[in-house]
Amino acid sequence: MMECMVAVIGPPAVGKTSLTMRLGETPGCSVFRLREHVPPVILAATAADPDRVDWVDDLTVALALRGYVERVATDGKTQAVLLDNFPGSGTQVRLLLGILRRRAPRCIVRAAELVLDERTRRARARVRRVCHTCEDDPAHDPRLPAVASNSDAWKCGRCGGTLHPRRGDAPRLLAARTARFRQEAPGLRQAFADAGINVLHVDASRDIADLAAELSMLIVTGSHPA
Repeated sequence: MMECMVAVIGPPAVGKTSLTMRLGETPGCSVFRLREHVPPVILAATAADPDRVDWVDDLTVALALRGYVERVATDGKTQAVLLDNFPGSGTQVRLLLGILRRRAPRCIVRAAELVLDERTRRARARVRRVCHTCEDDPAHDPRLPAVASNSDAWKCGRCGGTLHPRRGDAPRLLAARTARFRQEAPGLRQAFADAGINVLHVDASRDIADLAAELSMLIVTGSHPA
């Protein structure tokens, strides 16, 4: 039975995906990434439109989220779900909570916002690489951080293929994605607050192992760490 959902939010290049990948290795945990549950044709349309900056409409979000929750709530294997960079707005918070009330009313929802200074985020974005071979992205636009070979920073340590910068980390797109988060963040936080959910602010400058240890408390106990 699904017991807990933890929303991991924050601006681009703050470390959300790296953290959810690490926490997702915990037995009984599943990671929800919206783009993995959206029709490729819709993802392709958002990628081609710089004004949308990968933003998916709320109807598509609702359909994808409902289908996912229905599956994991009954699969008998998933105890906790990590929401990678989701919800992205106050409306999406309300969609999430509404679906859970109907499909998984006993599921506890928690939220953590990763915080990092802009200079460090930009530096991280400049060195992030993805692998088009290892990650079968629906829109051929991989997002998961790749681990480089020890001998060549541009070679994938897993398959040996060439690594590439992430499309969304191009300076113009990174700035647009950052601006969108800043615009949506107040409404997002307020929607959680209206539901009685405190957003835990987490210093993302620390080592990934330390972050994972802190956030794991939200999974194990269903409550914020002291």
